[in-house]
Amino acid sequence: MKLYEAINDLADNEWLDISEVERDEPLHIGRITKELLKGEILEREVIKHLTTVDSSERGYNIYHFYVEVRKKEIYKFD
Repeated sequence: MKLYEAINDLADNEWLDISEVERDEPLHIGRITKELLKGEILEREVIKHLTTVDSSERGYNIYHFYVEVRKKEIYKFD
């Protein structure tokens, strides 16, 4: 499932915490609200989605997503 599909039903003001999964150690990309998330990261496959962290005393939730590593472009020179 692509990230844009996984977050489709979330409200625009929900927080997403996104990390890349490469080898044994995830690389933390960052934390952002859904409404501000743009670009190629939305097309990445979701490897794992963790349960919502209930931060009700703060008034918002955080959804943790682990996505595939960015595909590196390969250039061919003739």
